[in-house]
Amino acid sequence: MVTPSTRLVGLSHRRMQWQGFTMALLAAIFWGLSGVSAQRLFMTYHASAGWLVTVRMGISGFLILLVTAWRQGIGVVWQPWRSRQWRLQLIIFGIVGLFAVQYSYLAAIQDGNAASATLLQYTGPALITLYLIIRKRARPSYRQFTAVGLSLFGTWLLVSNGRFNSLHIPLGGLIWGLLSAVTLAFYTLYPGRLLQRWGSSVIVGWGMVIGSCTSQFIFPIWQGPRSWWPWTAWVFVAFVVLVGTLLAFWLYLASLNYIEPGPASVITSAEPLVATAASMMWLGVHLDNIQAVGALAIVSAVVILALRQPSLS
Repeated sequence: MVTPSTRLVGLSHRRMQWQGFTMALLAAIFWGLSGVSAQRLFMTYHASAGWLVTVRMGISGFLILLVTAWRQGIGVVWQPWRSRQWRLQLIIFGIVGLFAVQYSYLAAIQDGNAASATLLQYTGPALITLYLIIRKRARPSYRQFTAVGLSLFGTWLLVSNGRFNSLHIPLGGLIWGLLSAVTLAFYTLYPGRLLQRWGSSVIVGWGMVIGSCTSQFIFPIWQGPRSWWPWTAWVFVAFVVLVGTLLAFWLYLASLNYIEPGPASVITSAEPLVATAASMMWLGVHLDNIQAVGALAIVSAVVILALRQPSLS
């Protein structure tokens, strides 16, 4: 028998689910628009990918740690540094994980465009699946086989427009985009124990700070804008840092309080679609029909993998 209280519980559950869906979707939108804003900085104001990585990760990481210290206590923030084992893992994650994935992604935008860079990076889940299959020496399921095939096929259509003897995106953008997919796979697989032990806010916050310090050694922040930027340029910088990184991160984490990681991953796969649509509308980026099919194939592969997480993991 369905009672009024049962209906209220059902309505409350659906309301919470929609709240989670909305948060995850907003995170995807902000991530996608962040890449487009970065491209505007590169095109119009001649910012460099290295400078933007230093600023983006430094400010975002510091603010994440600050909020975490305020909510959970300063001791929680410093705990990972008290063990040599965890310190080393955290430093590796910050440099090889966060710095590498952030720089390769922004370099792919700088040498190519936000649409192709985001789509190429989203071949990362297929690489993760391949790695897990090889590592476990397991026979791939039909779902995994289909997803990897779609990802490879979509990448080929995107970069070649369906032709074997041509390249339809800049070579630099292709190389950095593929590197961003590889580093995204590492960024996803490596910090499992760190996240389980210390929590995502602490690890991602410190990872960003470490990544920013690494970037500072290579791309010093004072070697940034060589001319006075108008206020509009700083609006784009603020959007990339505060909305496209900090707010998007918190929205995605908050969404996991209401929905499972699988559906959340499906929803956030809208990021490359947002980046592509925004690039076409605001930056004049053009995708041929064949390239658009490739983009849909890549996104479909991500959705297939997210709907049922591989048991190998």
